[in-house]
Amino acid sequence: MEGIDEERVNLNLNEIWKACRKIQDAIFRYGFDICAEFCPHDPKGKGLISESLFSAILGKYKRIIGLSDFELREVTDYFRLRDGRVVYKQFCKVVCSENHDKLQKKDLATGLEWNDPMHVNVIPRPEDRRQLCLVLIKIALVSHLPLKPYFQDYELISNNVGTVTVSHFSRVLHFLKIPVSDNDFLLLLKRYLKDSYMVNYVAFITHIESIIEYLKQRNLTDNAQQIVKDFPGCIIDLELPELPPVEGTNMAQRIFKDYCDHPKENRTDCDVVVCIQHQVYKNRVRVREFLEGFDLLHTGTVTINQFERALHNMGVGKFITQRDFQLLCYRYRDPIDTNRIMWRIFEDEVDRVFTVKKLEKTPLMQVQSPPKNIKEMPRVGSLDWQEVSEKTRDLCEEALRKIQIRIRNRRLHLHPFFKNYDKVNSGHLHCRQANQIFTTNGILLSNDELNALIDRYGNELGFNYTRFLEDADPAEYAIPKLMPPASMQTACLSFKNNAADTENEEYVIQLLTKAKRQATVKSIPVIDFLQDFDRHREGEILEVDFRRGVDNADIKMTPKEMDTICKIFRSPKRACCVLYRDFCKALDEIFVQIETVAGDSEIIAVPLVHLANLDCVECFMNFEERTICSQALMKLARKPDEISNLSSVFKDFDRENCGTIRKNQLIRGLTVRDMHYMISSREFEAVFKCFGVQRGLDLEFNYREFLKILSIIYQNGQTKRNY
Repeated sequence: MEGIDEERVNLNLNEIWKACRKIQDAIFRYGFDICAEFCPHDPKGKGLISESLFSAILGKYKRIIGLSDFELREVTDYFRLRDGRVVYKQFCKVVCSENHDKLQKKDLATGLEWNDPMHVNVIPRPEDRRQLCLVLIKIALVSHLPLKPYFQDYELISNNVGTVTVSHFSRVLHFLKIPVSDNDFLLLLKRYLKDSYMVNYVAFITHIESIIEYLKQRNLTDNAQQIVKDFPGCIIDLELPELPPVEGTNMAQRIFKDYCDHPKENRTDCDVVVCIQHQVYKNRVRVREFLEGFDLLHTGTVTINQFERALHNMGVGKFITQRDFQLLCYRYRDPIDTNRIMWRIFEDEVDRVFTVKKLEKTPLMQVQSPPKNIKEMPRVGSLDWQEVSEKTRDLCEEALRKIQIRIRNRRLHLHPFFKNYDKVNSGHLHCRQANQIFTTNGILLSNDELNALIDRYGNELGFNYTRFLEDADPAEYAIPKLMPPASMQTACLSFKNNAADTENEEYVIQLLTKAKRQATVKSIPVIDFLQDFDRHREGEILEVDFRRGVDNADIKMTPKEMDTICKIFRSPKRACCVLYRDFCKALDEIFVQIETVAGDSEIIAVPLVHLANLDCVECFMNFEERTICSQALMKLARKPDEISNLSSVFKDFDRENCGTIRKNQLIRGLTVRDMHYMISSREFEAVFKCFGVQRGLDLEFNYREFLKILSIIYQNGQTKRNY
């Protein structure tokens, strides 16, 4: 128990000492005198104040100091006497006594007097320490410029002393072209990180400079392998052998390759030129336009940096590595000035992919554009399928056969699935996404078959689904084929004649009239609901999408009527699609009439005024209801709009200005003008039914026609008195 109490006391003293150091740091940094605030509360100078005053004064600077509530209580309890008062003078001696002499020297008041400028973190694992030593050696070999000025520029702006942020530390390494992998960068941060978000660049630069001095003393600068071998803490590379198979167990295999790890050979300068020719021909790039702007004196040469910028501007720089660029520079280097590149020779060699120079001197020469090696050039990362083993070829053919059978039996259309993943329309997607598409469509293949497909259609960009679909899913049923105009017209006419024979013309006209009436009454642009399904603007959509779009447009048709319309407007090129544009043109004939004049040479669109029939089934009235309605109208005609000004009340209710109001609004309007007592409830229902209009799902009252009828009855003198 005594040992436990001693540990607790030591912990409390450590917390109190840390809190006092925080207060000292804040006093040095911000220059406030916290001790001077205690004196006014102690007029007798005994050095004692109450606990509440001490806590309140420290609490004012709690945020500036970074002091927690727990630390504040610990400091107060430490300097508190038994009677509850706090010895603030003792606190000031601990915190401020060392500062009175130093405050006069402002150059020392930085707040970092207690911080170690060479602060580094401990790395416990020995293999990490060896890896860190190797990383520092590599940085010392690569860095030919002094590192300190790049970090001091940031320090002048942010007023930090010996520290920079993690992002700025990464930017400096990247700017100096120091290759550091992600794991090595995390290892550097683990070593030099300070205050959880800053990097101690002073210690980092000191270690780098000490390594450079050590290498110079040992004369090991020119031999990197010897440096790694002789410098203490070298890394040890071990290649573990493959595990032998154990009887009765199977090794876990990858379901699908994450990337295409096809072997890549080191390219020569000729291979690099062929790669540039391929990209230039593919994108139709004029090399001269990107290079002659740098050659102002027309010497035929540019600098190496200008040559590199031109390659990136023409979009070729991303396809060549730094080693490839050095090969190009060596190939086209000016023998007189080795710092310049002969761009005209480069242009002539690249433009051979289009034509041959001085072709006018050899008119009988046959030019192949592009050359065969450029046209059949495989993408980087793809396998040479001619050199693949027979087993892999058989597995790929078997997988393609299974996919074709599945597509034919289930009538699958795989193009939309692949295009949904290909957001940038590059023709490639990730191998896992291709596997997911296969699984979604029920295409079950073995691991060997999946890997064979990757070997066939994989490259550095991923899975080339464009080539895959050309072999596995040509989609002849879904992709339109180009036909001559005469044959296409004949096919359309024959298809329409067959449709006309199967269906009664009068029945078809009734269906179109029904659809026209609903589109006109509801003011629905039907094409807006259908053209969203036509992504490629071909004028055709699937029958399922056509039914869905018509239903969304609120055109009510029975299933039998929809079958008839789909049969009439069936596409002759695709049996599963409907010509929705022809359907919309048929509906638009109620607004526009197409006429031909001057011997069918000119076509004129004549707008028509179409007055749709607004009657509905709910508004049908028998003889008795019509009689009751006529009597009610003659009663209400004694107060027409000229007398009662009933239209102003109805217009207040009709905020949309559509000419209709609801049933309760009609009752309120008649009550406001004191006309509700003139008719009974049965007569009111008859009047509402007579002037009812179907608006959406509800029946509304057409008050404009109602007021016109009242005005006509009043002018004709056919009013009726109440008895």
